[in-house]
Amino acid sequence: MLSSARTDVPPGSAGPTEDRRRPRPLLTWLAAAGLALLAAAVGWSRLTPQVRNTVWAEDGRFFLQEQYDLGFAAALFHPYQGYLHVLPRALVALASHLGPVERFAVDVTALCCLAAGVVGGAVFVLTKGLLRSVVARSLLALVPVIVPLAPMEIAGNAANLHWYLLFLTPFVFLTPVRGRTRAVVLGVVTLFIGWSEIQMLAFVPLLLVGIRDRRRWPMIAGALVGGGSQVVATLTHPRVPAALEPNTIGDVVLGFLAEPVAGSVTWDLTAVGENVVTNGVLVTLVLPFVVLVAVLAAALWLGQPGQRWVLVVLAYGAVVVWGAALLLNPTPQAAVAHFDADAWRSLWPVRYGAIASMFVIAAVVVAADVLLSRRRVVLRVAGLVLVALVVWTAVANAAVDRANRQDGPFWDQQVDTARTECLARPGTDGAGTAGIAPAPRWTTEIPCALLEGDAAR
Repeated sequence: MLSSARTDVPPGSAGPTEDRRRPRPLLTWLAAAGLALLAAAVGWSRLTPQVRNTVWAEDGRFFLQEQYDLGFAAALFHPYQGYLHVLPRALVALASHLGPVERFAVDVTALCCLAAGVVGGAVFVLTKGLLRSVVARSLLALVPVIVPLAPMEIAGNAANLHWYLLFLTPFVFLTPVRGRTRAVVLGVVTLFIGWSEIQMLAFVPLLLVGIRDRRRWPMIAGALVGGGSQVVATLTHPRVPAALEPNTIGDVVLGFLAEPVAGSVTWDLTAVGENVVTNGVLVTLVLPFVVLVAVLAAALWLGQPGQRWVLVVLAYGAVVVWGAALLLNPTPQAAVAHFDADAWRSLWPVRYGAIASMFVIAAVVVAADVLLSRRRVVLRVAGLVLVALVVWTAVANAAVDRANRQDGPFWDQQVDTARTECLARPGTDGAGTAGIAPAPRWTTEIPCALLEGDAAR
């Protein structure tokens, strides 16, 4: 039966799902801190030692290199490929000062896992007043690190940290804002998200819904300044487009089923492609998607206003982020509407699939929250089944041994080689640099003075 509660409660306003009992902020924050640490540990554990010890291309070639060339302050707001990456650059700078240079890769990985955990903890706090079940909110906090596709490319590196900030964005914009302090904090968070992820602009309309509420003005200001800075960066330092055949609408639609939706169940998309060849698109991709839509539609019908807002926004995020990414950044990997059998057998994750998959899994968790909050036993059991499915999927995909960085090259070994090269140059007294390259066009020139100084510690 459809709830008789009002359904027009805007984002950021207290709705019927809000807990009106005496608040226990300390308990909430302790739980959030615990979930953040748990999420960070889970994210770290899903990366092999080889992946942790390999620097992602942009992290070294641009973020670290430009820090050496320009200095920290100038590099922090230096556009790369048309965008600002303030928080990722700050994280790389911190990692470069935590210990010897040979530990840089591991330190970046650890900090990125911690950042993903902090995002999860923040989601737990922000969904208070939107969702009812603590179980669902806790599971939602773990989504960034349990999404099956994360270790393949986006986990544990600064260049892809912006995807986690994008996942956080709708929860920042939807959460009820009750006081000035919270409003200012959310405004600052919005600003730094904007300085690090241009796609947050896709969610800005959520802020306009409650524009008359002065407590939301700091977030609006943060979005305008952060997002505006990204627009300026894009106009003054435009992204260099790749000379590739554009993806079609068919690629976008079928690709959504093959990557974000299927990738919400397994990281092994090669197996998904093999199933498509064996059983066909209808059985492998379309029917599971129909079931997913039916579950989300039922939750939308049964949910309270806060739950409905979150469901709609998560579905919107999954579709818009995936579609816009493929249409603006075409890749032959996602041209699935034109795949033959051999191409399907070689299906591989596209980086945009991981964030869309986060939104898909999060929507399922919110659907579970809706069902768990109903009085009918059958609906509560259905909610528990959804929770169990998400947990089972997380456990089944915990180990990933085919990530893009699995085979190195390993940073500490490259540093040893570079240090030997510097020391072999007579009479230079630390002058010059030595190159470290995870791939041929991604060389980072490390100052010999830094390498020799670390050798002397």
